[in-house]
Amino acid sequence: MNLDDLKDRFISDARQTWERIQDSAAYNQLRDRYENMTPVMQKLTVVGVVALIAFMILSIPYGAFNESRTYVEEFESKRMTIRELLKVSRESADVPQIPQAPSMDMIRNNIQNQLTAANLLPEQMKGTEVLTNDSKIVPQNLTEGMLQVSLAKLNIRQALDLGHQFQSINASVKLKDMAMTANAEDSRYFDVTYKLIALAVPAPPEPPAEAPTRPGSRNRNAPPANEE
Repeated sequence: MNLDDLKDRFISDARQTWERIQDSAAYNQLRDRYENMTPVMQKLTVVGVVALIAFMILSIPYGAFNESRTYVEEFESKRMTIRELLKVSRESADVPQIPQAPSMDMIRNNIQNQLTAANLLPEQMKGTEVLTNDSKIVPQNLTEGMLQVSLAKLNIRQALDLGHQFQSINASVKLKDMAMTANAEDSRYFDVTYKLIALAVPAPPEPPAEAPTRPGSRNRNAPPANEE
């Protein structure tokens, strides 16, 4: 069947459909109403019908355009989410592993050595004390303990330097609080109280042990030995 035959068949089917429409009662009723209208109403009716047909024709591609735009927006949203997840995954993989915190006795000895190296007088060192964690930011089950260091008659430089040294003891030891008050005897100096928290870092998992090979056993995937 060539193009001319298809054209003739389409015209024939369209003519038969139009004849059936003309023979219908609804069409005749609408035609009578249209003929009884004034010329102005007839023009308005024709314009309305044309506008309705144009709207129906244009609504098909417009609906497809809206649907495709929705799909594009959904695709862009999912792509951005995947990019953010990949970025977070890469950042988490690049974060260095935090070492386990030393024991509270080791932290206390380290602090005592730092105080001795700072040439503090005995009356300036009020003592160190192990306390329970009262922080609302870090849960108690995530800490090994808290150490309070009380010092007296420090100048600003000494207070800042010692705080920096305490913070640098270990990556798992954090300076939680630093309270400074003017010394009662000499207001040029300060009484400083440091509170250090040792984080409870879980031990890294041990690598699985390799299964021991039996004597005389040979890997099945190994190539057979060449026989001379």
